[in-house]
Amino acid sequence: MKMLSVAVEDDFAKAIDKTIKCSGLYSSRSEFLKDSIRKNLTATMKMSDSLKSIREGAEKLASLARQRGFTGKLPSKREREKFAKEFIKEHGL
Repeated sequence: MKMLSVAVEDDFAKAIDKTIKCSGLYSSRSEFLKDSIRKNLTATMKMSDSLKSIREGAEKLASLARQRGFTGKLPSKREREKFAKEFIKEHGL
């Protein structure tokens, strides 16, 4: 096990001590901090995985849009009207 030293503000140390005393869940500051680190690390890793998945999905969507001719420019009013008419026709509206 690796030993880490952490400096925290006095207010945090007091809050940690109060939490340990009131909750009875932890035997020491060290146990409280180890548990907090585990929880934060797990949450950060999950968020990182989610962001990676979102990024990959966005890249696939952008690639598909480029394949279909999207150049990044907004369509003109005439093009929007054409798209709307095609949509209405395709969906029987």
